Amino acid sequence: MSLPSSLRRRQAVVALAAAGALAGLSLPLTAQAQAAYPSRPIKLVVPFAPGGGVDLIARVVGQKLGERLGQSIVVENKAGASSMLGTDQVAKSPADGYTLLMTSTSITANQSLFKKVPYDARKDFTPIGMVANAPAIVAVHPGVAARNLQQFIALARSAKDPVPYASFGIGSAPHLVTELFEAATGAKLLHIPYKGGGPAVLATLAGETSVIIPSMVPVLQHIKDGKLRGLGIASEKRHPLLPDVPTLREQGVAMETGTWFGILAPAGLPPAIAQRLTTELNEVLKDKDVLAKLISEGAETTPMDPRTFGAFIESETKRWRDVVTKAGIQPE
Repeated sequence: MSLPSSLRRRQAVVALAAAGALAGLSLPLTAQAQAAYPSRPIKLVVPFAPGGGVDLIARVVGQKLGERLGQSIVVENKAGASSMLGTDQVAKSPADGYTLLMTSTSITANQSLFKKVPYDARKDFTPIGMVANAPAIVAVHPGVAARNLQQFIALARSAKDPVPYASFGIGSAPHLVTELFEAATGAKLLHIPYKGGGPAVLATLAGETSVIIPSMVPVLQHIKDGKLRGLGIASEKRHPLLPDVPTLREQGVAMETGTWFGILAPAGLPPAIAQRLTTELNEVLKDKDVLAKLISEGAETTPMDPRTFGAFIESETKRWRDVVTKAGIQPE
C-alpha cells in the first residue's frame, strides 16, 4: 500500500534533517578527536635494528615526549631494505598522529641509491622537527695496526685486499660518509652492509670488520672503554668527550660531516596535531635531562621548525644525490 504524499514528504524532511544533523556532527567530532590527541599510545618507528644511533636517540627523546603528551611512546624497530621497510610502513600509516618515524640521513640518500623507492621523502611525510646531529668518527678495531689516521690511510692504500668496513646498510649515513672518506683519502675499503647500527657496531667490536665511520652516538662508550680506537672526528673542533681524538682536518683530511636525526609523520597529518607534536618536541629538546643524555651520547640538539626541516630534507636529498653520482654508486 502506498503512503500518502503528505507522509512521504514529512519522511523525506525528517530524513534530510537527520542527514544534516549527522553531517553537522562530523566536523565537531573530528575537532574533538584532534583536541583530545593523544588518547592512546603512540608508535615511534625506528627503521633500523636496536643499538644504533637512531634507536638510541629515539628512546631518549621518545620517553620524554611521551611524558609531555600524557601517553606512552612505544619504540618499534622495523629494520630491513636499507631502512625502507620501516619508513614505508609509516608513509602508508593513517595520518592521525599515532604512528611516527625517527629518521636520519638514509631517508634522503635512498632516493638516489635505489631504482624503486616505495615512498617520496619530500611528499609522503609531514615534518615534525629536527632532533639532533652528531659528528662522524673513524673508529677501528684495536687489532688494526694503525695508531692514527694517517697510518690507517697508508695501510688502506697499500693493503693487498680492500679493508672491510661496516655500515648500517646500503644508503645509511656510515655508508655514504665512508664513500666521502675514500674519495678524500684514496683509501681502499670494502663495504659490508648490516641491518642497522647495533649489528654493524657488534661486527666491528668482534673484528669481523676493521673499521666503521658512524656518528659518535653508537660507538662513543666503546671508544671510551678501549674496545674501539677513535682515529679522527669529522667536525670543526675536537669533541669534549674525546679530547684526545683529533679532527680529520687536523690530520690533513678536509671533511666535516655527520648524521642528523629527526621525526616525521605521514603526509596529511592534521595541522593541529602536527603543531602539538612540534611544540612538545621543542620543549623536550630544552629538557636538561635530555640535553645531558644526548651530549653524553655524542649528539647535539638542533631544533628546526617543520618548514625549515622540510627544506633541509630537500637540500639533503640533492646533496647525497651528488655524492652518489660522484662516487659512481649504481642504484640497486
